[in-house]
Amino acid sequence: MKLFIYNLFLLSLLISNAFAQKSEKPNVLLIYCDDLGPGVLGSYGQKLIATPNIDKLAKEGMLFTSAYGSNVCSPARASMLTGLHNGHAPRHTPGGLQNELSIGAIDQTTFDKKVTIKSNQGHYYIGQMAQSAGYSTAYIGKLGFGYSDTKEMIDSYGFDYHVGLYDAVMCWSFYPPYYRLNGETIPLPNNPKLTKREPNCPLVGEENMTYVEDVWVEHALKYMEEKKDEPFFMIYATQLPHGPASIAPKDFKYKGHEGWTKKEQVFASMIYKLDQSVGKLLDKLDELNLSDNTVVIFTGDNGHEPQSYVNMNPNAKDPDIVYDYSSNTFDQSKVKKEKKKEYWNGHHQGEDIFEGTQGRRGIKRHNHEGGINIPYIAKWPNHIKSGKESDFIITDYDIMPTVADLMGIDLEVTDGISYLPTLLGKGKQKSHDFIFFKCTTGVSQDVIIKDGWKLINERDVEKSDFETQQKVYKWALYHLDKDPYEKKDLAAKYPEKVKELKALIQQQNQPLSRAN
Repeated sequence: MKLFIYNLFLLSLLISNAFAQKSEKPNVLLIYCDDLGPGVLGSYGQKLIATPNIDKLAKEGMLFTSAYGSNVCSPARASMLTGLHNGHAPRHTPGGLQNELSIGAIDQTTFDKKVTIKSNQGHYYIGQMAQSAGYSTAYIGKLGFGYSDTKEMIDSYGFDYHVGLYDAVMCWSFYPPYYRLNGETIPLPNNPKLTKREPNCPLVGEENMTYVEDVWVEHALKYMEEKKDEPFFMIYATQLPHGPASIAPKDFKYKGHEGWTKKEQVFASMIYKLDQSVGKLLDKLDELNLSDNTVVIFTGDNGHEPQSYVNMNPNAKDPDIVYDYSSNTFDQSKVKKEKKKEYWNGHHQGEDIFEGTQGRRGIKRHNHEGGINIPYIAKWPNHIKSGKESDFIITDYDIMPTVADLMGIDLEVTDGISYLPTLLGKGKQKSHDFIFFKCTTGVSQDVIIKDGWKLINERDVEKSDFETQQKVYKWALYHLDKDPYEKKDLAAKYPEKVKELKALIQQQNQPLSRAN
């Protein structure tokens, strides 16, 4: 009897120790959105579109009001995956290569030559880091930092399980002809066939088509079920709400909404669809009793993109926008034909009914605030106090060092900082001396923000010529504390400050070994 009691004691001790080891390693769920401006969420002031699940997440966690991403998707994702800013992070491959290979526009040799780049090698990725800490790792949805990735590349970033799309151009469509499951091609036979480099993107799909956001959610829920007894790190990289605007008939919540165009109805429905996906993920954590031991981070890659639902320049993928200053719109159907075509200066004057930038200057592809401000919410019950709001400045390249801090890993090479002390409300919080974003594609060029000053190499709309596509740039200086909408250029008034910040930009554009 004594032996039985002793063995029972040992068994309970082992179970207790196993539980303690498990509890020391919180799961991490990173919900990473595509082109999500903060202003389209109720928790950031949106009044027209319902986002109840994301709003609830904000009420139960911490909401950041000064979070920054890159101005386009690939540089942001490279920073998220490596903890390095755009001057040091790996560079993207060309987009559309997977599509071109699928339709026979290029052969495998050409594809391999174009997609295999040296710059993504020799970096330490967030998935590898999580694996080293004993985590199972998953990457779901828009995979890699692209613009064209492969199974081998996703594997090398440290992900045991990955399901989604390898090509950013393919990701324009929510009705792709196939997706990849750990490299295996899974056909979606009722979806439009791929006949050109760019996929078919119906505004509203047919009933028998598969809207892939549903596929991603299904796989995410299944993965959490399978990994409920071990620590996991998951990136849920939804395509929502990237354009072209597209929705499934069953999810067309705002169909026929009075006063809205059909595209606006579809875009609003996409935001609601995103909110429903978030709700399903959070509900699953509750169902599996994982919520208390899971850190949920909700954010995105870059700023707001109204091109999903506003009729902007139809001939340009970058927003070389003809703006009609007399009627305050960049809706091309309203721009007067006889008017001289001019580049848009980035200032908003009421043309966007959803106000995703919260009135800030610029949109996606601009390094003005509207192009790089992102939503950011973090939740960890009993660790992060609920209902908190923070104006602490964080960036996309802070995600990896923060997750490293959570996992107890000393990250040796990073441009980022861990903001875990801010989340937990304890410990010494290190701040950025400056934040830097290099423009690898887009409208405005490099930008640095330091002590409230912002130096940006922006397009000089007065000297640039839209007709000839001659683009002239100038260094502009703003003080964000006094001028958050970037209306007053102070470069001429403070030439020494311009010189100081330009030197810092030049330094950050050097290779990492020299910059550090």
